[in-house]
Amino acid sequence: MSKMNPFDLIEEIYNEHYVYLRNFLIGLTKSDELADDIIQELFTKILVSPSKITEVNYMKSWLLRGAKNTLLDYYKKKKPELLNKENVIETLLVDNYTPEISTTINNELETLLGKLSTTDKAIIFAKEYYGYDYQEISELLNMPVSTLKSKVFRIRKRMIKER
Repeated sequence: MSKMNPFDLIEEIYNEHYVYLRNFLIGLTKSDELADDIIQELFTKILVSPSKITEVNYMKSWLLRGAKNTLLDYYKKKKPELLNKENVIETLLVDNYTPEISTTINNELETLLGKLSTTDKAIIFAKEYYGYDYQEISELLNMPVSTLKSKVFRIRKRMIKER
């Protein structure tokens, strides 16, 4: 069995994890373009030292950490004044939750989502979790974009109020 060329391996990893990384970054940035830029920057860094990729045991978590760090670097370059307050961005983006905190957050989310109608849940998941834009959701649900935007606003407001 021949060893795979590192560049072919990187391309395979890119293809396998691109959608997941993109959705993750869109969730953090709310920007398709920024998410794509961060992924490109991350894989550019990987291409500079391709041998490191062979040392990785848990690829998805390694890539997520790299994406977060690349995003932090981007924010540090673009908005250095945000970092004056004790690394606010790092705390918000990279904070590792304990299992207890994760469980509490998950329980709160389940409770809040349980109060939503099936349509409202579908809208929130499509927008917030899967990263669809308003036009795509509008076409899927056969609903005008303006109605959809109002609905998302009201759902968010209701979820915040009930929290």
